[in-house]
Amino acid sequence: MTLPELPKDLVEEILCLVPATSLKRLRSTCKRWNRLFIDDKRFARKHTDKAAKQFLPLMLTKNYRICPINVNTPSLEVKNELSLLDPHSAAQFNIDRVFHCDGLLLCTSQKDSRFVVWNPLTGVTKWIELGDRYNEGMAFVLGYDNKSCNKSYKILSFNFCNKDSEIYEFSSDSWRVIDDIKPRHYLEYSRKCVSLQGNTYWFGIDRRRRLWDPSMALLKFDFGTEKFGYVPLPRPCQVHGFEASNLSVVRDEKLSVLLEDSSTSKTEVWVTNKIGENNVVSWSKVLALYPRADFWHGASCLLDEEKKVVLCCKSKRWMEEGDKVYIVGEDNKLKIMDSGVYTIEGSCPTILNYIPSLVQIERAGGKRKRGE
Repeated sequence: MTLPELPKDLVEEILCLVPATSLKRLRSTCKRWNRLFIDDKRFARKHTDKAAKQFLPLMLTKNYRICPINVNTPSLEVKNELSLLDPHSAAQFNIDRVFHCDGLLLCTSQKDSRFVVWNPLTGVTKWIELGDRYNEGMAFVLGYDNKSCNKSYKILSFNFCNKDSEIYEFSSDSWRVIDDIKPRHYLEYSRKCVSLQGNTYWFGIDRRRRLWDPSMALLKFDFGTEKFGYVPLPRPCQVHGFEASNLSVVRDEKLSVLLEDSSTSKTEVWVTNKIGENNVVSWSKVLALYPRADFWHGASCLLDEEKKVVLCCKSKRWMEEGDKVYIVGEDNKLKIMDSGVYTIEGSCPTILNYIPSLVQIERAGGKRKRGE
């Protein structure tokens, strides 16, 4: 007996509820579904709105590769490296920095005057040449105007040497210098730089600081207005001698900061309730921890607000095999797991929450393409 074929609209409604990673396995079912998942911008938006989000921790390893990890206390599973081929050499692209925004990974390599924006779920890539503008002090972050109906992605290029910042627009495939006055703070990268709802947040250090006074601030770059701004840190940073040492995103909804009091080893974890117009923000404390002194130094952390635990990745100590992953919660007991991988030598480990998505990458003229 031949089963009747379901109406196309009904099939799409069902598929919109399927988690993104499961859709990837369904791509080979038929050509129509493959085109739907890869090339249909309307379906991608609909799926983002309706499907439950998945949160997959990723680690950047010493081999310049990205590895998904699965944490099931007391064990930790490191999955196969994600493959990112360099079209120039047909070899794996060496990644030494990775930045996540909206299901896309912006990957850079210090020894290459190109970088790539990559959707690991769909295989979409966009390679961007820097040409004469390349220098070793450059860093890049990805974002979009969250007040616009259609997401048009942009890249901010900034320089640790205080040169002009530039914007790359996917819609025009071009760079331009932005006019906004730079903040008085150095913009730090790596574990202290995250994306939330299209905007980028950094910790910055006051250029006028004294050596014994780090004067840390939380900065924001709004990709809609293309301007820098300041977001107030939780009150303990302002009056009680705490210093902000780690910044992360909670379930793609909130910012989380980790505050340390070096005199007592007390650590507090705070999250934003809301970031409103003019960067008005409210914070709430979700955890108070008492690990050993300097435990958080050189660490990259993620907060699980629901379970009230912090997942932390630290570089290995001398004579240790591989980097360690720690979990610490309200009971202040450290659970230690060997990741079995090595993060990049000479840099802090990177751990981030990746959200698989069907999001597409825009080409100049408004078209979308699977890869370039």
